[in-house]
Amino acid sequence: MQNMIGIALSMAYILLVLAVATVIARINKGATEKSRKLVHILVGNWVFITPMFTELWAVLLVPFSFIIINSLSLKYKLIPAMERNDDSLGTVYYAISMFVLSGAGFILGWKTLPFIGLLIMAYGDGLAAIAGKRWGLSKPFSFAPQKTLVGSAVVAVAAFIITAGCIFAFASPAQLEVTGWPMVLVIAAATAVFSAFIELTGSKGCDNLILPIGSGLFATLCLYFGSMGYYLYLCIAAAILIFAYKLRAITPDGIVAALLTAATLYALGGMWIGASLLVFFILGSGVSRLRNSHKQKAEQLQELGGPRNWKQVLCNSLPACVLLWISVFYPQPSLLLLSFGVFCAAAADTFSSELGMMSKGKVYNILNGKPMQRGLSGGVSLTGLAAGLTGSLLLAILALPEFGWKGVIFVGALGFLGSVIDSILGAAFQRKYLGTGGEMQDRPHYHNEQPLKGYNFITNSAVNLISLSLVSLCGHLVYFMTFLPK
Repeated sequence: MQNMIGIALSMAYILLVLAVATVIARINKGATEKSRKLVHILVGNWVFITPMFTELWAVLLVPFSFIIINSLSLKYKLIPAMERNDDSLGTVYYAISMFVLSGAGFILGWKTLPFIGLLIMAYGDGLAAIAGKRWGLSKPFSFAPQKTLVGSAVVAVAAFIITAGCIFAFASPAQLEVTGWPMVLVIAAATAVFSAFIELTGSKGCDNLILPIGSGLFATLCLYFGSMGYYLYLCIAAAILIFAYKLRAITPDGIVAALLTAATLYALGGMWIGASLLVFFILGSGVSRLRNSHKQKAEQLQELGGPRNWKQVLCNSLPACVLLWISVFYPQPSLLLLSFGVFCAAAADTFSSELGMMSKGKVYNILNGKPMQRGLSGGVSLTGLAAGLTGSLLLAILALPEFGWKGVIFVGALGFLGSVIDSILGAAFQRKYLGTGGEMQDRPHYHNEQPLKGYNFITNSAVNLISLSLVSLCGHLVYFMTFLPK
């Protein structure tokens, strides 16, 4: 009965908010930014109803319903008071954020996760748009030319107040005693800065997804796993990413993804797996910057390069994060070991590709052994294979403190296997186009060009994600055949 009351109250509240916004829009003869932001802010208050729910299905039913409703409204303009005349998916992302954060908070028992994330999205992002439009004259951010300094300051202030308030309200007395109120303020300040930066990187409504999930996850991980080592690690990670951005090695949205990944890895897996991410990023960025004439020619066949964005960061680290999240519910040492294997495989692929393109040796298609152009996905060379093994072993050393030399050999071999799997997938499934000279290449000539071979949705990043996921599965099978006592 309590769940049904919560659902009824939730629906009634959200429908009331939409009705009020619709009336305001009609009075103003059309939807305005104020009517849209009224919906944005007030709907976020739904999170205060979530403590009523005692079952997961009840928590998820309301946001799931509005994922469907908002999707239909976006297509057919059913609720014009909250829609813009563009292709933004902001209202759908809003409902997805409610679904993810409320569900994850319920499962994990982390009340701060949905409250901090959703309230920062509602009030921080909502008020920032209003304040920025009215008083925002200064737009100092080169990577976000439409965002104002006033708007960012509003997000930061709101995030600080919300984070500190939610921690004091929901953290247990034991947590507060261990953390201490000065550190609560430090967590709130760090979340405020990070939230303002996340909001700057958002476009086309995606800030309604990354801001709540990013800010809620960041603050909650700091609360539950914070230590001097953890905060020092985050500072080092942030410094490396800022330096990399100045070198044009990573994009702003890539920084957001990398910092959230770093926080997750250290919190759930410890110092050495956290270090694996940073070492992989440093070594990978280093070998990517090496150049010679062979590599410059080969790169002309590849997908457009440039700084690492959020997609590339996630495709190289998401499998490791998933393994560690699984370990929260099913603690197994194999999951941490396989996480090291993911970064070994990512390093092997990067070293093999970047250094292999610099060699003078012949390149062969990994599937049929026929010679092929240097730089084309699916090609292998002796130099590239040796470089891949070297990269894998360099990352494998970081598993030594946790798993000893046996673990180093295991993840080193697993990483090398990952680079081979990556080449097989690249040759068999990655999209390829016909070049102007009749040769095959990974890079299209124009937007929406259809590939001659492979599948249009299988990009290089997709191959990386699939290969690293397969590495995890293969490693799991091999681990239980070799590591468990007989």
